[in-house]
Amino acid sequence: MPTYSQSEFLALWRTLRGYAPLCDDAVVNGSDDSDRNLMLKAEMDEWYTRLLLEADASLLEPEDIAGDMLLPPPEDECITLALPPGTLRVLNVSLSGWQSPATVITDPTCAVAQRQGHPFTRACASAPVAIFTSDGMLRLYPASPLDALTSLVCAIRRDGEYTMHCGALASVTRI
Repeated sequence: MPTYSQSEFLALWRTLRGYAPLCDDAVVNGSDDSDRNLMLKAEMDEWYTRLLLEADASLLEPEDIAGDMLLPPPEDECITLALPPGTLRVLNVSLSGWQSPATVITDPTCAVAQRQGHPFTRACASAPVAIFTSDGMLRLYPASPLDALTSLVCAIRRDGEYTMHCGALASVTRI
């Protein structure tokens, strides 16, 4: 999957949105393209963020960061991880003691998330739960001291980089 720098993606964005190529025979006096570029950068950044948050995983280039994370000891059968800055979405997470990947919840006020607070209603190894909050924290239920992080696949927004499957560009529409 290609990775574009900000300037490369801006050039591609201008083309996909119908702003380029400019007519070679037109004469424009006193044009300052910096304002338009700022507007287009904001537009493409908003589109890319929405892509990372909502698109099918096959259109993204998610990263498995399990090897980069240090697991703290569990507290009350829960492991809490601070994910790297720019992590917008958790696509898959597994601990070695689980029988399947966790169901990822993003609303800490929903009923499933609230049930994790009590040992009798908490998730089990056959149906684990991960709660990913907007402040970049990930809570994993259930957890034991013997667990190891086997998978943590995330969509991460890196400054100045735009990585995606070419098929994602089809959602960029002309004006």
